[in-house]
Amino acid sequence: MKHLRSKTVITTGFVTILVLLFIVIGLWINDVLKDRQRLAKIVQEDSQRELVSVMRDATLKRVNTLHRMIKIDDPFERDEQFLKFREHGSRFVDAREKLLATDKTPVEKALWEKTRTILQQGGPAQRQVTDLMQQDELDAASKILFEKVEPKNEEFIKTITDIFNYKRKLIDEELKEATHENETTFTLISFLMSITILFVFFNIFIVRRTSKTEDALMEQGERIRSMYEVTAMTGSQEEQLTEMLKLGCRFLKMNVGKICQINEEKNTNKVIKVFSETNATLKDGAVFPLNETFCQFVYPSRTPIAINNIGQSKYKDSDSYLNNNLEAYIAAPIWIKGKKYGTVAFLSIKPRVDDFTATDKDIVNLIGSWISVTLERELSEIELRRAMESAEAANKSKSKFLANMSHELRTPLNTIIGYGDLLSEEMAGYAQSRHLVDVERISSSGHHLLSLINNILDIAKIESGKMEVFKEDLEVLMLCEEMRIIFEPLCMKNSNTLNINVPNNLGVVSLDKTKLKQILINLLSNANKFTKNGTLSLDVEKTEQNDTQWLKIVVSDTGIGMSEEQLDKVFLEFDQGDISTTSQYGGTGLGLPICRYMCQLLGGEISVQSELDVGSRFTVLIPITENLASEIPGAESKAG
Repeated sequence: MKHLRSKTVITTGFVTILVLLFIVIGLWINDVLKDRQRLAKIVQEDSQRELVSVMRDATLKRVNTLHRMIKIDDPFERDEQFLKFREHGSRFVDAREKLLATDKTPVEKALWEKTRTILQQGGPAQRQVTDLMQQDELDAASKILFEKVEPKNEEFIKTITDIFNYKRKLIDEELKEATHENETTFTLISFLMSITILFVFFNIFIVRRTSKTEDALMEQGERIRSMYEVTAMTGSQEEQLTEMLKLGCRFLKMNVGKICQINEEKNTNKVIKVFSETNATLKDGAVFPLNETFCQFVYPSRTPIAINNIGQSKYKDSDSYLNNNLEAYIAAPIWIKGKKYGTVAFLSIKPRVDDFTATDKDIVNLIGSWISVTLERELSEIELRRAMESAEAANKSKSKFLANMSHELRTPLNTIIGYGDLLSEEMAGYAQSRHLVDVERISSSGHHLLSLINNILDIAKIESGKMEVFKEDLEVLMLCEEMRIIFEPLCMKNSNTLNINVPNNLGVVSLDKTKLKQILINLLSNANKFTKNGTLSLDVEKTEQNDTQWLKIVVSDTGIGMSEEQLDKVFLEFDQGDISTTSQYGGTGLGLPICRYMCQLLGGEISVQSELDVGSRFTVLIPITENLASEIPGAESKAG
């Protein structure tokens, strides 16, 4: 009968495998056909979008050609431009005819109807302009161009752009839908293939086993699947442990399941987690003498211990049996990080009729292994959390120490600088040039040291989250003039030329002036320091990206430049490329990291391009329409 059942299972399994394979192949073929259809549709939509782009480009070039024709006095050159005008018109008409011949959605039809109305109004105006230019009535042609052609052209460009964006939207939606269906099909195919593979292994498993072991293997498979469900459950770790103990009690037909932590030195057995159907007095956290529990026999062992009937075993006279109301016991040791931790045990108040099997011991051992991994992961997470907290505390202490030390050093240093400057002024009128040079060196070194301390203080403030953003109205042109006053004398010392390019209409923006000024000073100082007999440039402009106004600042030089390796480390703290650069040019490598932090606090970014022995180019982008710094952790914004 069992043999017949095995054959039935095997036959059913192979039939199921074949059915699943046919289903998988059918799903795959159906998905390929759908993808092919979608690809053809996407190609068609993309070609239509390209035609729309050609029409938009031709329209812009026609109007630009009209502008050039009005400005040209030479009739021959004007004729050449007129030929280009007609050539752009031919491109426009050709693209339009191809596009109108394609199928369109109701939305596209409405947009095309609007476009046609604009063309009917703008086309005669363009012809009128060309006719007037051929009659040398340029003023009248210019008037019509600006009053009629330009407005209609802008309307047409907006409408044709709407069509272009709508085509792009259709393509994106098609791709999104295709992606979603492909993912769904892939998941379904993967699921079916997994089931197929499981069936294959299951059939091989049944074929290789005899009918005598079939029931035991089926039972074991059921246990493992149930354990997998427990390990895959979304509850807390405590809930998983409870469910695993409950599952073990059901598998082994026992009343109590518990996880214990053993302390040999204190001779204690502490219950970490317990599941009990009968013993309500056994609670989590209960502690017992180790020598009064059966765990004392399991803990030293590397293999499970199983006792079917304790009253008829060698343990019948032990304190563990006499002091506890239990008759059957099975347990396995738990190891964590290669060290003994405790035991997982299952108890019963009645003796077992059947002996514990090897499968029962394997299950207990498997449960013990899973509990070992679970507890080890929990301990690792606790250790990691403590390490992170310790590292964060150490970092905050470091930042606080740097801030305090910087403040303590600046007070006496300012005094030294003040007296140095005072001595320089007093000695300037005397013929003590040698002493004057020494005093000036003291003052210069003091200023240099103060700059380093200020940089360290800024880094400490940023890392501790105490750097604030103060917005105020700022005239960028005036700030750039300040930079010219500061750096032109410094550039002369290195025989450098400073070029500052700022539009006069840049106007007033809302920014943190102090931080923006510090960014410019750091970048220009670096550029001048690493450039000899060269050129420094400061270019400022407004730009718009993603509906946001940005202030774009570019600082470039023709200095020593940087290699690819140096570029990778340019914004790292206390890094200056290599030892030779540091020894020749000095510095601590804090200027550029501070620039990056300042840009981030202002809601912007900084990037660099450089080539060795050619020069460097730093680009700063800062938003000027809204305060994005409030989104940066640790930054506080205040109105100036």
